[in-house]
Amino acid sequence: MSSASTIFPLPGVEHGKRVLTSVIEQRAESKDDVWVSLPVDETDLSLGFKDITFWQFKNAANQAANWLNQNLSASKPFECFAYAGPKDLRYPILAAAAAKVQKVMVLPSPLVTPAAQSKIFAAKGCTIDLRPEEMAESVAGILKDENASHMQTVTVPPLEQFLNETEATPVNYSKTWEEGQDDPWLRHGLVITWNHWTGNPKSITYSQSMMAVVDTAAALPAVIGPAGPPNPATIAQVIKYGRVEGALLPPVLIDALCLSPDGIEALKGLKYIHYAGAPLSAKSGELLAPHVKLVPSIGSTECSGYFMVMHCKPDAWGYLAFQEHAGAKFEQQTNDLHELVFVRDPSCEMQMIFKTYPNRDRFETNDLWVEHPTEKGLWKIIGRSDDYVCFSHGDGMHASLLESEITAHPRVKNVLIGGNGRSAPILLVEFVEDSENGSRETQLESLRPYVEKLNARCHQSVQVSLDKVIIASKQKPFLTTSKGSVARLQTLRLYGDEIDALFP
Repeated sequence: MSSASTIFPLPGVEHGKRVLTSVIEQRAESKDDVWVSLPVDETDLSLGFKDITFWQFKNAANQAANWLNQNLSASKPFECFAYAGPKDLRYPILAAAAAKVQKVMVLPSPLVTPAAQSKIFAAKGCTIDLRPEEMAESVAGILKDENASHMQTVTVPPLEQFLNETEATPVNYSKTWEEGQDDPWLRHGLVITWNHWTGNPKSITYSQSMMAVVDTAAALPAVIGPAGPPNPATIAQVIKYGRVEGALLPPVLIDALCLSPDGIEALKGLKYIHYAGAPLSAKSGELLAPHVKLVPSIGSTECSGYFMVMHCKPDAWGYLAFQEHAGAKFEQQTNDLHELVFVRDPSCEMQMIFKTYPNRDRFETNDLWVEHPTEKGLWKIIGRSDDYVCFSHGDGMHASLLESEITAHPRVKNVLIGGNGRSAPILLVEFVEDSENGSRETQLESLRPYVEKLNARCHQSVQVSLDKVIIASKQKPFLTTSKGSVARLQTLRLYGDEIDALFP
């Protein structure tokens, strides 16, 4: 991959206070400035990668903006359209195009139910669904929901049509930073749906100023792999043939790469590895830390990525330090557990959460952290004060919304779903005392129909397997609070060894 031709920060440029489309325009002035690199042939990564410049990005965005003008109503400013497609460059191209023509781009999670997606569409006044030809069948299934019968579908052109070299008619965003900084991106807005497949999804709209964080970071060019679901072998080839120096990966892929010599070799050849979505397993971290800088990254839907400081303590690779201007506070909960809270501070310029919630002065994240025993100021996230479980592949679930399916079993006293940071959920079940004499096989078989009902409400990536069930012993009953409710985190920690044994 070609090196970046532009040095950051740019002289005289106030990064983080530029409309994103103007950043693309400025970077495009040098036709050699690389945006991303793509495989020459997705079926044979050994053929190498080709650079896509910012000029090509700008031109593709103009191609897409002209196409949007032809297919959406020009008389409806901030008209909503939904988009779901393969993981290719049409996402950023259409996002930039939507900004140019001041339309709203709604991106529903592919993991929410059709009914939940319909609620998002209705809440955003979204009546048009854009989808590539290859997504026609899956989108049609979503639009069968009675609440989505009003939706009109439009077929999006293939990526090659947007990336063709013919210079497109320019389409320019008309607002200055001062005029457009608080506009939702791309309400011209990018609307992210969350809570996935459990409960009602919520939508978060990012403003121009929130998305300008990308400009503040002044990111290096990126190498993008094939559009299909990533697997360890493909990632190892992308690192090798894309001449990658650093990677941002979910922990589940890092763990999988560490299981093969080729994967370990690829990772050890990097200068740094950012990981996000869940904690990295101790086994993988200890294997890689002597050879490559490990950088945990964390954020939330509401405020995007948190602003962290990269520390130089390799033995504390799983811990993070916050930027002073992030306004992060750690409030003690019990013993060594602290909750991360953001408190509004006018002197802190990086508090994106209060752009999402301008009427709040305090935001409790529900994330629980512990401070490093000797390196003060370094913190590690270990769980949640609520019931949200985040898995190593980045997906998650609200456990309490599903645990009732298991407690419907007449002989089950208590149940917890855990597995935070693991590749799959675990089910910890406490039977009533007179049921403990049955064999494990009998107990598991009695749970089967209840687990099947639970899984019917879940996406396959978070479904519970009977081989990930732990039966609580009489010697280690569930811990309870002073109010008599189950102490979720403490009970899961009590069974930490048994959980570890399920993930060798």
